Amino acid sequence: MTTNASTCPSCGSGDLISISMAVAGRDLAFTTCHLCEAKWWHRDGEEVPLQSVISLVVPK
Repeated sequence: MTTNASTCPSCGSGDLISISMAVAGRDLAFTTCHLCEAKWWHRDGEEVPLQSVISLVVPK
């Protein structure tokens, strides 16, 4: 899975680091900007808040 962003939404830098994974049957991607350290998550291709990612990985 790739994220939708090719540049950082905070600073515009293209120097991004992305990590993709599958959690609970969902595609997740974490992206961070190397320059300003902004961070964001995508689930199944759509940007989501961290709280929704935590709810997928924390056992109920």
